[in-house]
Amino acid sequence: MAEDNEFAVSVVTPERILLEGTASEVVLRTAEGDSTYLAGHSDLVGAVEPGVLRVAGSGVEGGELRIALHGGFVQVESSPPVADEADVGEAAVLSRGRVTVLAGVAELAAEVDVERARAAFERAEARTSELESERRTGGGEGEEPAAGELAEARAALRRAQVRLDAAGSAEHA
Repeated sequence: MAEDNEFAVSVVTPERILLEGTASEVVLRTAEGDSTYLAGHSDLVGAVEPGVLRVAGSGVEGGELRIALHGGFVQVESSPPVADEADVGEAAVLSRGRVTVLAGVAELAAEVDVERARAAFERAEARTSELESERRTGGGEGEEPAAGELAEARAALRRAQVRLDAAGSAEHA
């Protein structure tokens, strides 16, 4: 049974539904900065930046669920319509709001392959450093690296960092 301060939450990717349940708090990074959503939050739609999504509440095993998010959208509804009024418990939860996260790529922390993520982090860190060094020195053997190549290396570094952060592996920092 959901607590009085809990609301409905869903995390969905094109491949599957990662979470469908209740929460007392949802924390994620948006284009405007880190955001926390609680029961009764006002309506909004926003862009999700790469980062760790934290979901807390009695409906979450262990009290907190961590998900590596690599962008997407969040929709908060203060009191979405309830289709079936017969289920009073579900109606009460929905009356306190709903947070829906739509992500192109997301991964439960428990499913992160830490060794693979650490190796990807190290490769991306080395590549980023190499490209930044080439940029500072004028490239040496060839032309200056394309801005797109450096941006992709930085994005790969950020993705690996998010995966390690979600898994709770701080050794990469």
